[in-house]
Amino acid sequence: MTLWNEIKSIPISKAMVWQAYKRVRANKGSAGIDTVSIEQFDEDLSKNLYKLWNRMASGSYFPPAVKEVEIPKKDGKVRKLGIPTISDRIGQMVVKMYLEPRLEVIFNPNSFGYRPDKSAHQALEQVRKNCWKTDWVIDLDIKGYL
Repeated sequence: MTLWNEIKSIPISKAMVWQAYKRVRANKGSAGIDTVSIEQFDEDLSKNLYKLWNRMASGSYFPPAVKEVEIPKKDGKVRKLGIPTISDRIGQMVVKMYLEPRLEVIFNPNSFGYRPDKSAHQALEQVRKNCWKTDWVIDLDIKGYL
């Protein structure tokens, strides 16, 4: 007979959800499509965190829709921004906190996109250094790569 937690690939603990909640709370942020603010979420915090943990731990969590907001740009165009619900932000943070340290160690040191403690300025400095070594560069834009 197989134990329940032996078949799970990533056990989600209550402590992981609590740590993620504290980070999300510190970031503040507005309500998602469900219109629940962090203050409203906190009114029944124990129940809300338990419900999220239970669904994530059982593998039955499905993220809700994301609220779309248009942010005006200087050139008159708009940039679409997705705002997840508070609960979904906590769930995303649980996954981030679990995966990031495990994946960070396998990234190429010349990779700078969407990585902790990496910046565009550091990327430019690395490009300058690399230009003295090679005469080519690779720039990938997945969104524009069709």
